[in-house]
Amino acid sequence: MALFFSSKNNPAFLILFFLSSLLFLTTQQCNHHHFSALLDLKNGFDFTDYYTLSTLPSWNSNNTDCCSWEGIMCDGPTGHAISLDLSELHISGRIDFESLFRLRSLQRLNLAYNHFDPSPFPSGFDQLTSLTHLNLSHLSFYGQIPLEISRLTNLVSLDLSSNLYDNGSSFKFLKLKNPSIGAVVQNLSNLSEVYLDWVHILLQGQTLDFPLPILRKLSLRYCVLSGSIYSSLSQLHFLSELDLSYNNLSSAVPSFPGSLRKLILQGCDLSASIYSSLSQLHFLSELDLRYNNLSSAVPSFPGSLRKLILQGCHLSASIYSSLSQLHFLSELDLTSTNLSSAVPNFIGNLSSLTSLLLEDCGLRGKFPESVFQMPNLQIIDISDNPLLAINLPEFTQNNTLQQLILSDTGLSGKLPDSLSNLKFLTQLDLRNCNLSGSLPSSLWNHTKLQYLYLSSNKLSGPIPSSLFSLPSLHSLDLAGNQLSGLLGEFHNVSSSQLELLYLDSNKLQGMIPRFIFQLTKLQLLYLSSNNFSGVVELGLFQNLKKLYFLDLSDNNLSVQYGSGNSTFVSIPQFQSLLLRSCNISTFPNFLRNQEQLRQLDLSNNKISGEIPKWIWEVGNGSLNSLNLSHNVLQGIVPSPHLLLSDFSVLDISSNKLEGSLPIPPPSFFFSVSNNSLGGEIPQSVCNATSLVVLDLSHNHFTGQIPPCLGEIGDSLNVLNLQGNAFNGTLLQTFKEGCNIETLDLSGNQLEGQVPRSLVNCKMLEVLNLANNQIHDTFPFWSEALFQLRVFILRSNKFHGTIGHPLTNQAFPLLQIFDLSFNSFEGNLPSNMFKSWKAMMEDDKSQSLVLGKMINRSSIYYQNKVSVVSKGLMMEVVKILTAFTVVDLSGNKFYGHIPESIGDLKSLLVLNMSNNDLTGGIPISLQNLRDLESLDLSHNKLSGEIPWQLTELTFLAVLNLSQNFLMGKIPRSRQFLTFNNESFKGNLGLCGPPLSNKCEDAKSAPSPTLSTLQSERKYDWELMWLGFGVGYGVGVGMLFWTLALWRKGRREFYIFVDGMLSLIFPSMVFSK
Repeated sequence: MALFFSSKNNPAFLILFFLSSLLFLTTQQCNHHHFSALLDLKNGFDFTDYYTLSTLPSWNSNNTDCCSWEGIMCDGPTGHAISLDLSELHISGRIDFESLFRLRSLQRLNLAYNHFDPSPFPSGFDQLTSLTHLNLSHLSFYGQIPLEISRLTNLVSLDLSSNLYDNGSSFKFLKLKNPSIGAVVQNLSNLSEVYLDWVHILLQGQTLDFPLPILRKLSLRYCVLSGSIYSSLSQLHFLSELDLSYNNLSSAVPSFPGSLRKLILQGCDLSASIYSSLSQLHFLSELDLRYNNLSSAVPSFPGSLRKLILQGCHLSASIYSSLSQLHFLSELDLTSTNLSSAVPNFIGNLSSLTSLLLEDCGLRGKFPESVFQMPNLQIIDISDNPLLAINLPEFTQNNTLQQLILSDTGLSGKLPDSLSNLKFLTQLDLRNCNLSGSLPSSLWNHTKLQYLYLSSNKLSGPIPSSLFSLPSLHSLDLAGNQLSGLLGEFHNVSSSQLELLYLDSNKLQGMIPRFIFQLTKLQLLYLSSNNFSGVVELGLFQNLKKLYFLDLSDNNLSVQYGSGNSTFVSIPQFQSLLLRSCNISTFPNFLRNQEQLRQLDLSNNKISGEIPKWIWEVGNGSLNSLNLSHNVLQGIVPSPHLLLSDFSVLDISSNKLEGSLPIPPPSFFFSVSNNSLGGEIPQSVCNATSLVVLDLSHNHFTGQIPPCLGEIGDSLNVLNLQGNAFNGTLLQTFKEGCNIETLDLSGNQLEGQVPRSLVNCKMLEVLNLANNQIHDTFPFWSEALFQLRVFILRSNKFHGTIGHPLTNQAFPLLQIFDLSFNSFEGNLPSNMFKSWKAMMEDDKSQSLVLGKMINRSSIYYQNKVSVVSKGLMMEVVKILTAFTVVDLSGNKFYGHIPESIGDLKSLLVLNMSNNDLTGGIPISLQNLRDLESLDLSHNKLSGEIPWQLTELTFLAVLNLSQNFLMGKIPRSRQFLTFNNESFKGNLGLCGPPLSNKCEDAKSAPSPTLSTLQSERKYDWELMWLGFGVGYGVGVGMLFWTLALWRKGRREFYIFVDGMLSLIFPSMVFSK
């Protein structure tokens, strides 16, 4: 059936036609004056910035209807532009205010979140008298806000917040001083919203004047205000939202308008006195008091609260009684409040909770499983509570959880299959727990999952390819597990939303699968530290236009790159490119075309030849981290004038570079170690005041160490000059506030004394002065270095006694103490070891690598030292805090070994050989259950070997040779593994592994004089012959022999001591 409308039979049609025609006639296109003004405005813009989101393509002269342009709204009847919104487009360039102010009909103007050229706040806004909404936030205006703003009497909303300009030496802000804030807003009686964050409001003793009768929202964050503002605020009777964060409001008891529904007071230095004011706000539903000092009282909160944020307030468990009364609470944030308690029971009673944030609260005990099943809970974050035991429940199908964040907790075991019931889950974060087993198939059903973080666990088995095909997944982190096998292919790669992919530090094998090169939305890709193999052509990443971070390091890959400009263009523009250990033999030419590169790592490859000059220009000046270490680079290090880029990390260590030291760039990490550089260090090195790490070790530098190095900057943490040929005295001046943590001057020809000014370096952890010519006594003042962990004075000319510690807190963190091969003497103080707390700890589960994570970079500086362990000199590349060594060998210590050394329960290596120690082996050594190497050889120790030493089940090296030990050698456990070399030179020892059998199974016989004569005869016949010729001649020969024959002299002393010990067995003879 057809319907037919005509003007004769349907009057309504005529009316409709007339109205539509009238609307068509009265709706005009863009006013040509506004069209011209907008084009002129665009001409000042710059769209070349990488972050610019739009080039305003519709703004062009061919499209004359500017009302259809992006960001423009027009008034229908007139065609005048009434709204201009360019917010969050990140446009650069300048604002042509003359053109802007020609748009006189504008009612709404929003230029926020752009990168326009910095300028003082412009005048002329009073020409836009129709403005009701003005948003100029997050720009770069500075200076006084002009009085003319007060003429915009139609303003309803004013936002001038977050205008900051960094001129390189300081920040410039907007300010309200003259005219004052009261003068600027006095005529703006229609204002209901004011946002002036970061505007410096200078009251100069006056109160804050706010004559705004209908103001509803006010934000004054970072405005340099004080408590004097409260009286003015209390008059704003319609105010519902107030934000005064990061002002100093501690000086007065606050008074707030009773109409408030939302109050934000972050970082205001408030105390518990605020609670009395808060209790009067009966309509308050949202309260944010994070980062205040609220720990001293039990709070009183309004019962109307629905959202409460107390993050960083250092509370105690006393707050629980108040929180339990907030029955309407839906969001609770107690992050970093240091509660240090068990999880309170009342949380399970807050049935309205949708968000529970308990991160880093010091919670302990067992977390109630019932909390995970609360009916309305959507977000739960209890991460960073390592003492909190967690068992995941069997999740039901009606569970509402969207974010489950349990990282760095006591969660362990396998992931439950019931995770598949969390249908609304968008984020699952279980990093750094103790999870094991394989990845459960229940993960593949989460169609809403966007963020999956399972790194740093013990997950094993293959990674199912279906995991990559989750339709909403943006970020996948499986790094630091034991996942293995091949990565399979999957279909529908084009639909993947993956942006961040972390698969590093696993055991994945085979070729990198093809689908990786088709993840077109990928931005970060970490594949390092696996067993991937094969050839990777970087051109395969050409479709990944958004990829800016790529790490293929430490696999079995051979990375290749084509030749020709077309190949260069196809490779993405990286910001970070890490190709460590990728079998690269030449500098990749495509790097010349990388215009945004900031971090480049080509270390541990096979690159030879000279460093090309163009490498310093990679990234068009943006390159700030360059690692070329562990290659075979040769030639001269580029001249200083080529190192003008703003490098933060420059590592060219472990190559074959020659020449003099280049001037360090303005970096904080500079290493040229393990090269063949020579000459003297120029004084100009001290101009690099931002250095954190300076490593010039293992080169051929000569001359004196520039004295200014001890006073360089406040930032220097590591100074390593080991293994050169420096001479002269040690650095003598270390300034107050010295922040050096590692000082290694070993392996040079330095003389003089250890400077007492080192006590200014309160953070010193590693002090290595080994293998020099230092002539000094023991630096007793070093006890004040409470952070010292490694203290090595080996192979110098130290002398004198050590002496008793001055306090009972000496060296509490010490783990390596090496005084070997000096001329120290005297008794070892009995209380010497009693304050070495770090060596007394049994628990090594929290052992860390002693080193330095360099701020603002991914560089980790690793301390290295050489120690004698198990009889061999070894270089310790990774100094674990659990690696403990005491080496006092090669000195002249005498007397007994202190029993207190048995308190060092975590000791791994003990070496006291080549001294003059006497007495027995302390039974307390049985407490050193982790001991791996014990060397007491070449002393004068006597008595039996304590059978308790057989309890040292980790003991791999034992040397008790060349002493006066006697009795039967214990034969049990580890002692069954030691051979003759461990016990030789002890005349009274018997039993295996020695050939000398024990006559009595229970005890070894005492040696006779004839035994001593036969076992220690060496060349004594010469002496007995002298005695036979005649007493006088014999005595003369004896004295001449002892004077000239050092070995014989020592054996004679041992012989005499042995005879005396036989005659007087209860006496101990020492030097």
